[in-house]
Amino acid sequence: MAQWSSKKFLGLTWSGVVAVSLLAGCGGEGSMDPSAPVQDQQQSATAEPQEPSGLPAVQIESLDAVPLDGVLSNKTKSLLKARLVKGQEQIHREFPLEDDTGALVTLRDDGNNGDEKAGDLIFSAIANVDFESHKKTQERILSFEKDNPNERLTFATFNNREIVAERAVTALSSDIFRPGISIPIFPVGITTAVKPAQSLLITHTNVVNDPTRTYNPCTNTGNASGVWTFNHLMTQMANTAATGITPANFTEQWLNQWNSAQVINSWSVPARTAMNTKILNPWPRIGGQLDMTKSPFKLVAIVNRLDLGKGTGPVGYSGRGSSGGELRFVFAAADKSSGCAIGPFLVIFEFGVPKTACTDVKTWAQQWQALSNTGVVLGSAAYNASLQALTQQVVVANAAPTKANGSAINQIRTNENMLITVPWQLREFTLSASGPTPNFLAGNTTVLTPGASRNNTTIFRDFVNTNQAAILANSYGVPLTFPIISTNFLGARPEIPSPANAFWRATGILNNNARHKVSLNTCDGCHGREAGTNNFTHINQFGGLSGFLNAGMVNVNNPFTVTDPVATLTSRQFFEIRDRAQHLDLTANQSCLIRSAFTLPMLAVH
Repeated sequence: MAQWSSKKFLGLTWSGVVAVSLLAGCGGEGSMDPSAPVQDQQQSATAEPQEPSGLPAVQIESLDAVPLDGVLSNKTKSLLKARLVKGQEQIHREFPLEDDTGALVTLRDDGNNGDEKAGDLIFSAIANVDFESHKKTQERILSFEKDNPNERLTFATFNNREIVAERAVTALSSDIFRPGISIPIFPVGITTAVKPAQSLLITHTNVVNDPTRTYNPCTNTGNASGVWTFNHLMTQMANTAATGITPANFTEQWLNQWNSAQVINSWSVPARTAMNTKILNPWPRIGGQLDMTKSPFKLVAIVNRLDLGKGTGPVGYSGRGSSGGELRFVFAAADKSSGCAIGPFLVIFEFGVPKTACTDVKTWAQQWQALSNTGVVLGSAAYNASLQALTQQVVVANAAPTKANGSAINQIRTNENMLITVPWQLREFTLSASGPTPNFLAGNTTVLTPGASRNNTTIFRDFVNTNQAAILANSYGVPLTFPIISTNFLGARPEIPSPANAFWRATGILNNNARHKVSLNTCDGCHGREAGTNNFTHINQFGGLSGFLNAGMVNVNNPFTVTDPVATLTSRQFFEIRDRAQHLDLTANQSCLIRSAFTLPMLAVH
């Protein structure tokens, strides 16, 4: 029988990770409504430096379950026993996990409430464990080994996009599954069971040009009200029955924000009035309102971001999401001022998947993984119907009744240089049921991205140095103001004049890894040099992918290597698609307990 003891790959020792810290809303101060527009009047917000908002993440060295019931089932009362990485037992006295019924249990080492013995460095609790799922996992491991005799199955531990450790995985003997026996519990993510182009990042022409579901504004072909059109998404988001706002007014109010200067968190966001000449003026109208069936936006990609739902803590980069992560649609604008050309103006709809119960999230993941099944043809009628069944669960009106307009939208982000050639500019918009423009999209701060003028300054240096521990633990936020209330910090319009200079730095930063993490999580750093995004976009207007994404689309084990822009002798290897594929397979096939124990919440925008 193979035990799951620590081994070293990539020069590092593997350990499981479970998050116990609580992130503040990264779009502003934790006490604010994270979906509310951050207008200038919000400068009264507390301006204390952002501190780690909880203990460092718990790192589990090993996790075992001892069945206490006479029969092992999908809900077996068991004694959980966890050992932490050496030294962490001095930091953590207890920590929560979600068991396989969805209940939170607290593992502790104080001899109380299910813990066997105080001070023995074994954290334990009574919980329900799904051994049926665990047995099936062993069968999947054996099947993989049979089909891939020359390939070793491993599980990678990621720290926000980079592999920090990797561990060999082998199947447990079936003899071990008996009452009273200590059974190792461990994560498995079989990435070969996931086809990235079918289940993660979909740009196939038969999907984005589906004549019954999409619309091409340059050829005026397709279904102008199809379920994957800009028209459909904006109509559902406006939710006229609930708000009284027509989709045309909802859309025009949003786009008109480019036509006049905005002030967000005391930052000036200058007008880009080419919005009129290139988008609004050529757009046909009916009765004075935009004809939404002639929307000048073409679908480019549909993206499954289940990975933004990792862990048991706040989900997604803003705390606005759900444990189902996000569903994203990427559109490109058509410039119809002279002829018609699909231009470099990307609009990204980012919906929070309204699924939080572990069983619901698992079903969601299984439906996405099913798109990779043998015999399923990407872009076929059957494939597109299955994909529609997934997307409609999220985008329709009232999919998220407690959110503004009943819409599941988290935010819309834009990335363009079509309105002004240089520089590229990124903006973010959110819905709120209150504020100056209730139930309309309003410009907001750009999450995790300071204002551009704070780059290469002592202010940015002090922010990184003050928050170094939280940054390295992926538990930091970027506050509205820093270091004092009169100094605005969180930005509103990241701009990229050239990719070579699009990264964050300052003389005197004590830890370059902390600098790198902050820079990579900014909009401009991720779309620039920190992620090696030389053409500004991760998905361009024609569906082309950046190297950061494309490296793993054919083979998830292909790294994308980037030279650190400050420590130029340091190379960083990113496995973005492998991370997403491994998490999808784990979520679809393993139990709530394993997902809770061995995944670390993402702190990322892109």
